[in-house]
Amino acid sequence: MTKRIRNRTANNNKKLRRQHRKEVLSLKKNKKTAQKSVDEWLQTAANHMATLDIEAAYHAYNNAHMELIQQQQAPSSSSTTTQQEQMLHVLEKMGEIQVSLNDPDQARQHFLHALQLVEAQQKPSSWSMLETHANLCLYIGQLSIEQQALEAYLKGVSSLEKCIQLVESNTDSVLSPTDSTMVTDGQATSQEQPSEKETLQQLKQKLSGAYCNVADLYLTDLCDEDTAESDCENYLEKALQLKDNDGEPMVDALQTMANLRLSQHEDRRLEAVDFILRAYEKQRVGSEALSSLVGLKDGGKRLQPSDDAAMQDHEDEEEAEQADELLEVEEANNLPEFEFRCQTAKILLESADLLSKKRRSSENPSVVPIQETQCIDAAISVLGSLLAQNDEVVEIWYLTGCAFAAKDPPLADTALFYLERAQTMLTDIRKGLTQELQFAEDMERDELEQELELNEEQMNDVMAKLTEMRSSAIGKEDASMLED
Repeated sequence: MTKRIRNRTANNNKKLRRQHRKEVLSLKKNKKTAQKSVDEWLQTAANHMATLDIEAAYHAYNNAHMELIQQQQAPSSSSTTTQQEQMLHVLEKMGEIQVSLNDPDQARQHFLHALQLVEAQQKPSSWSMLETHANLCLYIGQLSIEQQALEAYLKGVSSLEKCIQLVESNTDSVLSPTDSTMVTDGQATSQEQPSEKETLQQLKQKLSGAYCNVADLYLTDLCDEDTAESDCENYLEKALQLKDNDGEPMVDALQTMANLRLSQHEDRRLEAVDFILRAYEKQRVGSEALSSLVGLKDGGKRLQPSDDAAMQDHEDEEEAEQADELLEVEEANNLPEFEFRCQTAKILLESADLLSKKRRSSENPSVVPIQETQCIDAAISVLGSLLAQNDEVVEIWYLTGCAFAAKDPPLADTALFYLERAQTMLTDIRKGLTQELQFAEDMERDELEQELELNEEQMNDVMAKLTEMRSSAIGKEDASMLED
């Protein structure tokens, strides 16, 4: 089993922000701090989050944290359930903000502190506390590596499995008083409970993701373990047993299984094709809705009516599309995270390449199998959705160019458009990094030099593909001239 590339934001520390942040994260309190209650600080934090001022939000959460500590340390005071819930809420929010600020070490400390508070209870009395315990373990696992990550993930898996057992048993402890309220930014408020079916489905989705996290570890950090392949397979089989609302496994289970198959021997690799196409099908409607915004719906095909009948067909199609508009909006909002879909596109292109190599060694190399075309068109649709979401990521432009280059015959002109855009972006990035390097302090130079090395590697890949496509375009022009 070959090692796969780990695809988790928490471990991508090369791009830690280099500028010094203001001292808004200080733990010291001033006179103004003491004038607000915990609820007021939580409301202040919520207001800052609403305006995306996350550093100020962290400052407010931190002050709420310090206020809660003071309350607990006050003479003759005892920690109430509300205070405990507020402390867990604050620590979790502080951890999430530190993740967004690219400070995984500090985030991990906040999550560990919260986990200690949960585990200090002899036995969680409700499924919601078990779920909180699982969430914290999964956070810590994402911010850890190797055996530490595995240990955290397995603890999270265990808590989620117990959650599901509680909900399925439908006992009195399922909806205990602890579950009827939640801490929001400001105060503890009552919240309408989801149905048992909805709760169960949400927990199963989360458990599937946890199984996939464990499997991903065996594909990356722990790939050299003696039982890595079998352990990875076992956890993915568990994930595949958990069904989504459409009766299919969850999208992360299908995609991670495709990733596993691509890492295995030649006789298993082609099995990845079916898994990744099934994973794409669960994202298809949302991906097509977004990719249509950048002209890449249906694999980049554009309708070009040549007569009135074709135009009428086009108008009929537009009416049908309007009828599906609400569904598309909902599906687009429910798409997986950006990086997950980027990995979807990569696996689709790798699967298409496998099919292409198999075809070229067959007796009929000119007959393109439908799955090869499906993989390429699906990759273009996913990449289009990513461009619609964020068109400043060089890798997406490069991959889109590669996707059009993978067509048979290659769509060289279209591929060149995306590849040349990637080339321009990399050139601009290199100029910026070079200028920064001139004024960088010693502690920043190593990081900048690493980014310049990465930039050079990416440019080499882009230039190689550009050379290939330019040759293809010239060959196409020569062939056209001969025909004339």
